[in-house]
Amino acid sequence: MKSKLLLAALLLPGLVQAHASLEKVEAESGIYYKGVMGISHGCDGSATTKVIIEIPDGVRGVKPVPKAGWQLDIVKEQLAKPYESHGKTVVEDVRKITWYGNILEHAHYDEFVFRGQIAVGNSSKLYFPVKQECVVGELNWDQTPESMKTATDPHSEHAGHGKAEDKNAHAGHGAGPKMDYPAPVVTVIDGQGKHHH
Repeated sequence: MKSKLLLAALLLPGLVQAHASLEKVEAESGIYYKGVMGISHGCDGSATTKVIIEIPDGVRGVKPVPKAGWQLDIVKEQLAKPYESHGKTVVEDVRKITWYGNILEHAHYDEFVFRGQIAVGNSSKLYFPVKQECVVGELNWDQTPESMKTATDPHSEHAGHGKAEDKNAHAGHGAGPKMDYPAPVVTVIDGQGKHHH
């Protein structure tokens, strides 16, 4: 197992170095996925005060794990396609989770955890954009290959990343060198129930 992790670290440096990243980058279709989002630094030295995770379509019934000293806010949205769960029709679902009201120092690391079901028939990749607000400035880890096709410079507002050396330091995260602020992503694979997507 250790050798596999080491190999993954060598082959996927973007996943290892990304500053808002999911611990598990694969999930089986149809199962309950525990998302552990790691935050490894603040905004150009400024402490983190709020972490917002967007939940993509294809993940159902998400529940966040409370953190001591932090407050929680959950935003639900109406679903275009309701689904059945435990004999009930679900017409709205969690689409955003916010932890706030505390301080995560720039020099410290912490994890923000949630759990939800990977829905049958979803996309092969699920992106979880993260907004990291700090005492001074903010970071938006929301770039995807699709968004990079149309965006010219969507992250010019990022605090602390205006310098050339800062941008170079973040280059290489995610799918390519142009994604300086990649959205954490999970690749969906067929589950034990042989669900197809």
